[in-house]
Amino acid sequence: MIHVYNNKKIISICIPIKNESKNIQLIYDSIKNIFLDKLKSYEYEIIFTDNFSNDNSFEIIKNISFKDKKVKGFQFSKNIGKERSLFYAFKKASGDAIVQIDCDFEDPPELIAEFVKKWEEGYEIVYAIRSKRNNDSYSFFRFIFYRLLRLISVDDIPKDVGDFRLCDKKVINKILEIDDQDPYLRGLISSIGYKEFGIKHERGKRVNNKSKFGILNYFGNAMNGITNHSIIPLKLATFFGFIIFFVCMFLAVFYLFNELFFNKTPGFTTQTLLALFAISFNSIFLGIMGEYLGRIYRQIKKNDIFVIRDKTSN
Repeated sequence: MIHVYNNKKIISICIPIKNESKNIQLIYDSIKNIFLDKLKSYEYEIIFTDNFSNDNSFEIIKNISFKDKKVKGFQFSKNIGKERSLFYAFKKASGDAIVQIDCDFEDPPELIAEFVKKWEEGYEIVYAIRSKRNNDSYSFFRFIFYRLLRLISVDDIPKDVGDFRLCDKKVINKILEIDDQDPYLRGLISSIGYKEFGIKHERGKRVNNKSKFGILNYFGNAMNGITNHSIIPLKLATFFGFIIFFVCMFLAVFYLFNELFFNKTPGFTTQTLLALFAISFNSIFLGIMGEYLGRIYRQIKKNDIFVIRDKTSN
């Protein structure tokens, strides 16, 4: 179904935020100018989802929305995470194409016009490939993670691709049908199998504020990506479990043989190290299985994670 506004198709821009008071007006002005200059045949719809900011971010969104009815804002009662807040924005989007972008200008909004051009050519997913990224504290780890995930994933997940992308409405509808309680959107979108195209760009620097994404957020996101798109960790747990079992059986026979025929058992240190080795592996693999079981539990329980504390009037 094609949505129109003033006889124009609508492009929905979904922007998750957390304490971005210095960037909200800037990103709004930038997007608006893109549609006035390069995308005149389209209308825009901007959806801000606020993860319970403790600055005046949502007041700024309200003020913009009051002046421009094509801007909507939703503030959650708590920080539900970037992926889930984007998922909620997808539910509220009415456009025939949906663009997801951060508010920090590390990904250039000007690329939206190129996304739309490729969408017009028939591509249902158009994403930005980071040909050069900032040398921040986590660049190396992200570089390794993208390649590791691509290596072990059952899905064809492109490397060096973040959240900045355009998706046709039918792609988003399929995402909403899946209704994942712990979505890893960049992997989920690529796993569906629609026609994709990547555009390379050099990632810029944040205009204002510091990143709200810390090491724990990156770790959680990495675990989400791996457990969503690969069962190799479980297979490794089984594989190493068998190895440990056979090693222990061999050592048991070895110690019994020494005791029976030589009456001499290796010392306490060897046995202690073996015990600690086995306990360590058991702890790691129990943790891996716990991650998968936790995902199954949350998916079955399906808590309502979208509690809206405040929203714009339109």
